[in-house]
Amino acid sequence: MRKIYKQLLPYETRFWLYKLRNPSHFKRLRSIVNPSPKGDFSLRSFDNMECIFVHITKSAGTSIASSLFEELPYHYTAPQYRVIYGRKNFNRYFKFGFVRNPWDRLYSAYSYLKGGGWNEKDQQWAAENLSNVSDFNDFVLNWLTPERLYSHIHFWPQSRFICDHKGKILLDYIAYFENINTDFGKICQKLNLNKQLSHTNSSKRESYLNIYSEDAIKKVNSLYSKDIELLGYSFDSIINPIKQTL
Repeated sequence: MRKIYKQLLPYETRFWLYKLRNPSHFKRLRSIVNPSPKGDFSLRSFDNMECIFVHITKSAGTSIASSLFEELPYHYTAPQYRVIYGRKNFNRYFKFGFVRNPWDRLYSAYSYLKGGGWNEKDQQWAAENLSNVSDFNDFVLNWLTPERLYSHIHFWPQSRFICDHKGKILLDYIAYFENINTDFGKICQKLNLNKQLSHTNSSKRESYLNIYSEDAIKKVNSLYSKDIELLGYSFDSIINPIKQTL
């Protein structure tokens, strides 16, 4: 029955129904602060600044959020935020997020999880799922499948974060990881902020350009085809970025 329910109703609709049953939880969600050793989690700045930052995993979101808000948002998707804030506020607030080359992002996610991730939960997941993977190309070619894209949030397609169930982009501005300093400056100007971008939660590793086999390049091109086309990426560059103004 639950499977049929999920098939019939888009996730955003199901999230709306959950909000109707738990209105106090959603009201509290917009102001509560959850302490963390690596940075407090909260959405309270979004109402104060009338903006919404969609934090796509492994796209410098921790650095962006820490620099702009001095707190970390959660990894809610744009459709979820439309439920949390209601359509009126969602449409009025400035909505933005950073995207990243899918080949680069996947290598970053794999390296991050193999290296321990954010917490013990990530460590346990990696131990259960990646311990028998010999290297990154083995991971792409023999472990990663269309179903396993959704086994961990770090592998989710970026379109899932920024689009509705019909594929429409819900954000006002798509910033590019590859142009992080320029786009961060534009966002600060839009929000009337004087902030400097700090770099947190980053790791040093070899460039993804030197890691991929030809077969792995093709496999990722197939698995993340929607992201690649939507965001305008090729393996080693941005060839057709989304045209937008602030």
